[in-house]
Amino acid sequence: MKSARIVSPGKIKIVEENTPEAGERVLVRLKKAAICGSDLPYFSKSYNPASYPFPPGYPGHECLGVVESPGRSSYRAGDLVMYYPPGLDAFKEYHVADQARLQKLPAGGDLNILLITQLLGAVAHAAFRLDKPYNKSVVVMGAGPVGLLFVSLMKNFGAKLVVAVDPLRYRLEAAKKMGADAVIDPSASSVAEGVAELTGGALADIVIDAYGQETAVINACFDLACHNGQVAFFGICLEESPGLNFNVFFRKELRMVASVGPDLAIDYPYALDMILKGAVDVTPLITHVLPFEKIQEGFNVCAGRADKVIKLILDF
Repeated sequence: MKSARIVSPGKIKIVEENTPEAGERVLVRLKKAAICGSDLPYFSKSYNPASYPFPPGYPGHECLGVVESPGRSSYRAGDLVMYYPPGLDAFKEYHVADQARLQKLPAGGDLNILLITQLLGAVAHAAFRLDKPYNKSVVVMGAGPVGLLFVSLMKNFGAKLVVAVDPLRYRLEAAKKMGADAVIDPSASSVAEGVAELTGGALADIVIDAYGQETAVINACFDLACHNGQVAFFGICLEESPGLNFNVFFRKELRMVASVGPDLAIDYPYALDMILKGAVDVTPLITHVLPFEKIQEGFNVCAGRADKVIKLILDF
């Protein structure tokens, strides 16, 4: 089977491995996998040389495929399924899976669209942890795939104002398609002034960090939130002890929410339902589809934010 490994910073190698034996478990052959923003640091940053090569398939986690052998599960050979790999090893062709890590998908659907179930489920898990957004103002920091899905869910949840913030114009255009009432380019104007103007000086009831990795963005979330507002963190911060402006957080009496672990039994079924009934249109996210053999090119495009990429999908 085909498998991809990050062998050094910025380099992925396709290798051939033996197809695993499933026994009583489920053997799944992948048809699609997507590159997530959280995958990129493992590709683009330099870790301890002893870390390389990373395990086969790591750190992929957005994937779907067909059941090759159902084992003792309730699935049948040929069933289309989402697979949620506990080992974050989606960048390989075959997987031995527990039934609890699978979600049946309807036959005949657009596989690229169905694949977004994983990411939307993760975003939904965070959205469910927020105060009710109904009739509130929401600022979403970052208009990548995660931020765009937050924009759509906040509108679905009844927010009166959703503002998307991103320095890339094409992503702001996608945010408008996803339902953003206003967009702000932080490289062109002051985000704080823009949010103050849009909210009549009140600032945002909810600020969502869909970017992560930068302390400056976290602190900007504190600045943009109104007194007694809520700040939610979805984007992963790579700093163990970021330099937070604690006094701003403290004196505004803000509330902080973090989210990282979706509930397979709740969040993913909800996400699939929202996609199937068209409540969330994920088509603006999907910009690139490449053969799995071109995973190196795919990571290069995503890490460099080239060619107006938003979401890149790999075909097995």
